[in-house]
Amino acid sequence: MNEFPSIEALALALGLGAIALMFAFTLIAGAPPVPTLAVVRRAMLRLLPRRLPAPAEGRAAVIYDLGSGWGGLAAALALAYPDHQVIGIERSPLPWAFSRLRLALRPRANLTFRRGDFMTDPLADAGLVVCYLAGGLMPPLARKLAAELAPGALVLSQTFAMPDWRAADTVHADDFDKTPVYLYEIGDVAAASQALSSFESRDESVADTRA
Repeated sequence: MNEFPSIEALALALGLGAIALMFAFTLIAGAPPVPTLAVVRRAMLRLLPRRLPAPAEGRAAVIYDLGSGWGGLAAALALAYPDHQVIGIERSPLPWAFSRLRLALRPRANLTFRRGDFMTDPLADAGLVVCYLAGGLMPPLARKLAAELAPGALVLSQTFAMPDWRAADTVHADDFDKTPVYLYEIGDVAAASQALSSFESRDESVADTRA
């Protein structure tokens, strides 16, 4: 009798393990890693300028894809901006591993995928931050970006808008849902600080009313 598990049993175990892992990180992140549709990617890229603002003299701005998922959007950004480093940050191990494998098969010198929590990573060197995240993550992310990004830096979000931010431009993709895409430009430091204070004051007032 064969004491070793069959290939079918191993494949089933690996598949169930991957599903369990995906489910666990979906609970942590609040949403599953959903890839950006090609038609939405095209709408996002159309909103962006050909040249990005630099956070400091003589230093090229970094592009961050927050919650980079399966890596398709980050790869498109790396292709569109070959002179800029593109960093995809993904918390869930399965899509992160897939994006690393994808990059190994089709290497790009200016593209990196990093596994981690973008809420704790410093983003001050960003010229562009791109995100497709759950709506509940937008308020804390807005506070982080207002505090860290330099004036002139761009923020591009699909589906969910930044709360209390005024978009510099908005388009709707030509998909079934007419997915909205929002482009923001970080103002001067005083305006960013004012936005940060307003978020904190609003959160405190809401907490007081619930007490």
